[in-house]
Amino acid sequence: MQVSEFMHAGVVTAQINDSLRRVANLMKKQDIGGLPIYKNERAVGFVTDRDIVVACVASGHSPDDPISLAMTRDLVFVYENQEINEAIKIMEQKQISRLLVVDKGEKPVGMLSLRDIALGSADDHLKAEILNEIKRS
Repeated sequence: MQVSEFMHAGVVTAQINDSLRRVANLMKKQDIGGLPIYKNERAVGFVTDRDIVVACVASGHSPDDPISLAMTRDLVFVYENQEINEAIKIMEQKQISRLLVVDKGEKPVGMLSLRDIALGSADDHLKAEILNEIKRS
Protein backbone atom coordinates (compact mmCIF):
# COMPACT_ATOMS: atom_id res chain seq x y z
CA MET A 1 0.00 0.00 0.00
CA GLN A 2 1.19 3.48 -0.85
CA VAL A 3 1.47 6.58 1.33
CA SER A 4 -1.20 8.29 -0.81
CA GLU A 5 -3.77 5.79 0.51
CA PHE A 6 -3.22 6.92 4.10
CA MET A 7 -2.26 10.60 3.94
CA HIS A 8 -4.63 13.49 4.23
CA ALA A 9 -4.45 15.68 1.15
CA GLY A 10 -3.53 19.33 1.28
CA VAL A 11 -0.81 21.14 3.18
CA VAL A 12 -1.04 24.23 5.34
CA THR A 13 2.26 26.14 5.28
CA ALA A 14 3.86 29.15 6.92
CA GLN A 15 6.68 31.44 5.85
CA ILE A 16 9.99 31.61 7.70
CA ASN A 17 9.42 35.21 8.83
CA ASP A 18 5.91 34.55 10.21
CA SER A 19 5.62 35.13 13.93
CA LEU A 20 5.24 32.39 16.51
CA ARG A 21 1.81 33.84 17.29
CA ARG A 22 0.67 33.75 13.67
CA VAL A 23 1.75 30.14 13.20
CA ALA A 24 0.23 29.05 16.52
CA ASN A 25 -3.05 30.73 15.55
CA LEU A 26 -2.94 29.07 12.13
CA MET A 27 -2.44 25.67 13.76
CA LYS A 28 -5.33 26.33 16.13
CA LYS A 29 -7.64 27.51 13.34
CA GLN A 30 -6.76 24.55 11.08
CA ASP A 31 -6.69 22.06 14.00
CA ILE A 32 -3.25 20.75 13.04
CA GLY A 33 -0.19 19.93 15.09
CA GLY A 34 2.57 20.61 12.59
CA LEU A 35 3.36 22.25 9.29
CA PRO A 36 6.23 22.92 6.90
CA ILE A 37 7.98 26.28 6.94
CA TYR A 38 8.82 27.90 3.61
CA LYS A 39 11.22 30.55 2.46
CA ASN A 40 9.50 31.87 -0.64
CA GLU A 41 8.70 28.72 -2.68
CA ARG A 42 11.08 26.29 -0.95
CA ALA A 43 10.46 24.22 2.18
CA VAL A 44 13.23 24.92 4.70
CA GLY A 45 11.92 23.33 7.88
CA PHE A 46 9.07 21.92 9.90
CA VAL A 47 7.45 23.05 13.14
CA THR A 48 5.07 21.39 15.57
CA ASP A 49 2.93 22.90 18.28
CA ARG A 50 5.25 21.21 20.77
CA ASP A 51 8.27 22.92 19.16
CA ILE A 52 6.65 26.30 19.70
CA VAL A 53 5.95 25.60 23.36
CA VAL A 54 9.21 23.86 24.27
CA ALA A 55 11.68 25.83 22.15
CA CYS A 56 10.12 29.25 22.44
CA VAL A 57 7.48 29.77 25.11
CA ALA A 58 9.47 27.89 27.77
CA SER A 59 12.58 29.87 26.81
CA GLY A 60 10.82 33.22 27.17
CA HIS A 61 10.65 34.23 23.52
CA SER A 62 8.10 36.79 22.46
CA PRO A 63 5.04 35.61 20.49
CA ASP A 64 6.12 38.16 17.89
CA ASP A 65 9.50 36.48 17.30
CA PRO A 66 9.93 34.59 14.00
CA ILE A 67 8.90 30.96 13.69
CA SER A 68 12.44 30.15 12.56
CA LEU A 69 13.35 30.03 16.29
CA ALA A 70 11.11 26.99 16.77
CA MET A 71 11.38 25.10 13.51
CA THR A 72 13.44 22.02 12.84
CA ARG A 73 15.64 22.55 9.81
CA ASP A 74 15.89 18.82 9.10
CA LEU A 75 12.89 18.51 6.79
CA VAL A 76 11.83 14.88 6.49
CA PHE A 77 9.40 13.91 3.76
CA VAL A 78 8.11 10.92 1.80
CA TYR A 79 6.82 10.57 -1.71
CA GLU A 80 3.14 9.91 -2.21
CA ASN A 81 3.93 6.74 -4.19
CA GLN A 82 6.27 5.28 -1.54
CA GLU A 83 5.18 2.18 0.32
CA ILE A 84 3.56 2.91 3.68
CA ASN A 85 6.00 0.54 5.40
CA GLU A 86 8.87 2.77 4.24
CA ALA A 87 7.15 5.81 5.76
CA ILE A 88 6.63 3.96 9.04
CA LYS A 89 10.29 2.98 9.08
CA ILE A 90 11.33 6.62 8.55
CA MET A 91 9.05 7.74 11.39
CA GLU A 92 10.56 5.11 13.69
CA GLN A 93 14.15 5.98 12.75
CA LYS A 94 13.66 9.73 13.07
CA GLN A 95 11.29 9.41 16.06
CA ILE A 96 8.68 11.66 14.48
CA SER A 97 4.93 11.34 14.23
CA ARG A 98 4.27 13.43 11.10
CA LEU A 99 5.69 13.49 7.61
CA LEU A 100 5.30 15.90 4.74
CA VAL A 101 4.15 14.07 1.59
CA VAL A 102 5.40 15.30 -1.78
CA ASP A 103 4.84 14.36 -5.41
CA LYS A 104 7.64 13.29 -7.74
CA GLY A 105 8.52 16.96 -8.33
CA GLU A 106 8.81 17.39 -4.54
CA LYS A 107 5.74 19.63 -4.42
CA PRO A 108 3.80 19.19 -1.15
CA VAL A 109 0.56 17.27 -1.63
CA GLY A 110 -0.35 16.13 1.88
CA MET A 111 0.62 15.12 5.37
CA LEU A 112 0.94 11.70 6.94
CA SER A 113 0.63 11.14 10.68
CA LEU A 114 0.75 8.08 12.91
CA ARG A 115 -2.96 8.65 13.47
CA ASP A 116 -3.61 8.55 9.69
CA ILE A 117 -1.77 5.24 9.48
CA ALA A 118 -3.62 3.76 12.44
CA LEU A 119 -7.02 4.82 11.14
CA GLY A 120 -6.30 3.63 7.60
CA SER A 121 -4.79 0.27 8.51
CA ALA A 122 -6.69 -2.99 8.32
CA ASP A 123 -3.92 -4.66 10.35
CA ASP A 124 -5.13 -4.73 13.96
CA HIS A 125 -1.64 -5.45 15.29
CA LEU A 126 -0.25 -2.39 13.45
CA LYS A 127 -3.14 -0.24 14.73
CA ALA A 128 -2.49 -1.30 18.32
CA GLU A 129 1.25 -0.66 17.97
CA ILE A 130 0.71 2.82 16.53
CA LEU A 131 -1.95 3.79 19.04
CA ASN A 132 0.40 2.75 21.87
CA GLU A 133 3.12 4.91 20.31
CA ILE A 134 0.73 7.88 20.12
CA LYS A 135 -0.14 7.44 23.81
CA ARG A 136 3.56 7.52 24.72
CA SER A 137 4.11 10.77 22.78
